[in-house]
Amino acid sequence: MRRKKSFLGNHAGAAFVLCALGTLVSGYLLVADFVLGGTELCLTGKGCDMVRESRYSSIGGIPVSLLGVLGYAAMAAVSVSRLGRRTRWNLLFWLSAAAVGFSAYLTYLELFIIEAFCSWCVASAAIAVALFLLAASQTTGGVIRSFGVAAALFVLVFAASYSIHSPAPQEDPPSAATFYQVSLAKYLSERGATMYGSYTCVHCEKQKELFGGAFGYITYVECSRSGPDPDPDLCAAKNIKSYPTWEIGGEFHEGVRSLEQLGRISGYSGK
Repeated sequence: MRRKKSFLGNHAGAAFVLCALGTLVSGYLLVADFVLGGTELCLTGKGCDMVRESRYSSIGGIPVSLLGVLGYAAMAAVSVSRLGRRTRWNLLFWLSAAAVGFSAYLTYLELFIIEAFCSWCVASAAIAVALFLLAASQTTGGVIRSFGVAAALFVLVFAASYSIHSPAPQEDPPSAATFYQVSLAKYLSERGATMYGSYTCVHCEKQKELFGGAFGYITYVECSRSGPDPDPDLCAAKNIKSYPTWEIGGEFHEGVRSLEQLGRISGYSGK
């Protein structure tokens, strides 16, 4: 009697395990964003949170982590579906090729735009590549032809993601500033206070919005090399690891601070 292969002992089982791992990684990032408020166990320091808190963490209002969950879940369903073997592997090949293209785009953002690495994102990209290679090994039609078409799909997905994910969105004009906003901003400037940030950081935008039009009085240092008038060397010298970071009186304060908090930290009397 012919012995039946174990599910986890065949290629479909391996594909399912990879998809499950990808779903778990993306699911964790989704939970970290909406529940935990931060990413634990990140091998790249605060790089995961810098990526998660950047304006590139969502596309069209949809979190990238949610797209990852849906993508890996779809591939997991395909891997255990009742489709014919050839159809199943061909579908996995194209889905994983698209995932690799999207992962390449996200890696590009981390390298050249956000300038921070998320170890969980790298793990997800590695899983996508492993899935693609596994699917490629099981498809028919010639390796060169398959990889050639896949390369075209990589470029298409990369270009589409870049187009949708506008890298330099237009900023709304600053709102009118109140007397308190202007006087506090001027006081901070006179005290030598400095805000370090990145144009990719949504929290930096929130901090600027608290000052309205008065933010123009604040001494601001752009830490991203691709940002306007950047000074990344100064940020590195100051060991800036999180955005925004305030330097007031020789002390560093990370995160968005209310105007009242900044007033207390700097000793502003309101007069």
